[in-house]
Amino acid sequence: MKKRQVQKTAKKNIHIHNDISNTANHLRIRIEEMEAAGDRKGIALDITACLVMLAFTFESRLNFIGEKKLPDFKERRGFDKKVAKVLKALELDPDFSKRPYSSIKELKDFRDTIAHGKPETVVIDELVDFQPGTDYDDFDLRGAWEACLNTDFMRQCSEDIDGIWKEWLAAAEIDAHQTMTHGEYGITLLEDFSAFDG
Repeated sequence: MKKRQVQKTAKKNIHIHNDISNTANHLRIRIEEMEAAGDRKGIALDITACLVMLAFTFESRLNFIGEKKLPDFKERRGFDKKVAKVLKALELDPDFSKRPYSSIKELKDFRDTIAHGKPETVVIDELVDFQPGTDYDDFDLRGAWEACLNTDFMRQCSEDIDGIWKEWLAAAEIDAHQTMTHGEYGITLLEDFSAFDG
């Protein structure tokens, strides 16, 4: 008995920025629904997760544009260097002191604080005037990053990174469909037969 063989070929273009963005959008929608319903239980934790995913979304989009537009792009290069190289390649000179670009630094700083979480000791030793009836037990245990845990900041970051993404795609002359995960697959029946011993 003779067996036939087929040649299998496949090519995958996996663009993780879409999956990360979908995760961030899922969290944002859930948070907005919680907020609308007055359900605050765990909302700060969900906002934390959403902001981290938004930061990851931005950097993965940055890496996508870098790979498409710069032949020597290195994903492991420092964040600020990657941003500078991509902006130069796209011939963009944005004002980082204004939105949408000002959100990048805020989001990156938040992400770094969470990603590189380390213990911090804050010492307060101050002399205050005594006032009868005053509560002196006002010690705040919140970390500085917790100021970001609100829906307004989350929405701002989401809107701003999406606005930057649209600007970059236009400047790079990349159509939206080219940013999607896609692939191709083929099977070719080979004409020559080999002996089958079984």
